Amino acid sequence: MNIIVQKYGGTSVNKPQLREMIIQNLSHAKEKGLSPVVVVSAMGRRGEAYATDTLLELVTDNAEMDERSRDLLVSCGEIISCVVVAEDIKKAGYKVMPLTGIQAGIKTNGIYGNSDIIDIDTSIILKLLQQDIVPIVAGFQGQGKGLEVTTLGRGGSDITATALGSYLNAESVEIYTDVDGVMTADPKVVDNAHIIEKIDYEEVFQLAEFGAKVIHPRAVEYAQRGNVPVVVLNTSKGRDSAGTIISKISKNWSDDKVFTAITSKDKQVQIKVKSGAGNDSLFDNLANSSISIDMINIFIDETIFIIDKSNLQKAQNVIEKMNMQYEVKKDCSKITIIGSRIAGVPGIIAKIMSALSSENIQVWQSSDSYTTISILVDKEDEKKSVAILHEKIF
Repeated sequence: MNIIVQKYGGTSVNKPQLREMIIQNLSHAKEKGLSPVVVVSAMGRRGEAYATDTLLELVTDNAEMDERSRDLLVSCGEIISCVVVAEDIKKAGYKVMPLTGIQAGIKTNGIYGNSDIIDIDTSIILKLLQQDIVPIVAGFQGQGKGLEVTTLGRGGSDITATALGSYLNAESVEIYTDVDGVMTADPKVVDNAHIIEKIDYEEVFQLAEFGAKVIHPRAVEYAQRGNVPVVVLNTSKGRDSAGTIISKISKNWSDDKVFTAITSKDKQVQIKVKSGAGNDSLFDNLANSSISIDMINIFIDETIFIIDKSNLQKAQNVIEKMNMQYEVKKDCSKITIIGSRIAGVPGIIAKIMSALSSENIQVWQSSDSYTTISILVDKEDEKKSVAILHEKIF
C-alpha cells in the first residue's frame, strides 16, 4: 500500500472553493495509485467562527481556565473541520471516515497544551485504507492518560501529519498552506524572496525554530526520524504545482551556495547580568523556572542572553531573588541566517555587519553555530534588516 498524508491548514479548509481543492488533490493522488490520509487544522484564523482563538474567546477570562478544559475546548476546532471536510469529500463520491485524534490511535505523553506524540496505533487507519476508506484525521490532538484529550501546541496539526507519515511508513507528507513553499525569506518583507526547491531536514528545522512559520519544528523532527519526505504546497495550486521538498540531502561541497534562507523572530528581550556571586547557578535557576534562554555571551564582567518577552517577569523574579544586578533591553528582534556551509567561510560576519552598518542599523548582539548566524536588532529595524541582508548576501 502506497500511503501519503495530506495535511491542510486553517486557511485551506475554511472556504468551499478551497475544500474543492482538497477533493481534487485527493482524487489526483488516488489516480496515481496512492492511498491518502487527510489531516486538517481548525477552520480559519482568529475572528472566524471555529478558529482556535475564536473558540477560546467563547469563555470570559479564558486565561483562568484550567488546562484540561482548555484542551477540550480548543480540540473542537479540528473535530468540526474534519467532519465538514469529510462530508464534502463524501459528496464527491469517496468513502470517508472522520476521526478525532483519539479515534485515530494517537497517544501522547499527557501534557496539556503542549503534548508530544509517543505512539500511534496504526491498525485503525490501516484497516480503513484497506477498505478504500479515506481517514480524515483531526490534527493537533491525541489521547493522554486514560481517555484525556491533550493538544500538541500551536501548529500541532503539522506534527500530527508527519508523525502519522512516520508511523505509517508513508511515501511522503504533503503540507498544504497559503504560500507556494518554503521561501528564502518572508515574501511580505522581501519582494524578491524565492521558493527553495529542495531543503534538508536540518536546515528547515532551523528555519522553523528561528521564526519561519511554514512548518512546525517538531513536525520536522518526526519526518526526519521516519525519513519521510515532506512537500510544502499551495492549496489553491494543487499537488502538481511547484513547491518545496524537505528531505535528507547529501551535501555537495563543490556547490558555491552558502546561504539557504533568512528569518526573524520578534518579541525578544535582552538581559545583561553583572558578574558576581551566584552567576554559576543563574542558568540552573532560569531552567528550573521553565525559561528558555538564547544567544548566550559570557564575559568577565557580565553575562548577556535573550529570552522571549512572555518570560520577562519570571526571569526578573529569578534574578532579583538572587540579588543580582541586571539591565533589560526590550523590543528586540532576532534575525537568523541559515546555511549548511556557513561555518568556516571567512568574511561572512564582516559582510553582514557592513550591510547593516550601511543602513545605520545597530547590532546589539550576535551568535553563530555550524549552520546559523544570528544577530539582535531593535524591533523597528527587523524588516529593514531582513530585506537588506537578503539583498546583499543571497
